[in-house]
Amino acid sequence: MRRPKNPSTDTRYLCSSAFNSKITIQNPNAGQAADGTLNVPIVVATNVNANMSPWRGKEVDKSDTRVALSSYKIVIRYPKTYNIDTGCQIIVRNQLHSIDSFYDPDGQRVELHIYTFVTDDSVVNS
Repeated sequence: MRRPKNPSTDTRYLCSSAFNSKITIQNPNAGQAADGTLNVPIVVATNVNANMSPWRGKEVDKSDTRVALSSYKIVIRYPKTYNIDTGCQIIVRNQLHSIDSFYDPDGQRVELHIYTFVTDDSVVNS
């Protein structure tokens, strides 16, 4: 469900019940130890309410292999207590999303639309 359009910006925001997924945002660029091993990613935010929807799926040919690439659109309330950039990753139910780009539909910092992609994901029967 969407709310009525905001007359000053002509934008519809998602209602609170549309944010039905929980995501974790992490920064994998946490530097490296003296021996060169990468440090553990830093968790930026956990249990962030989000709305997820598939964006597109495609296959890309790369040097004798075919790579599956799925894209998603994730909408969250605009962050007020943390920072996020395209170097961050989003974890959704053990699925790791890389951030492609951001979009603030009306520039009012109410909702943040995040476009992500997942490469060569797998489903494991546990």
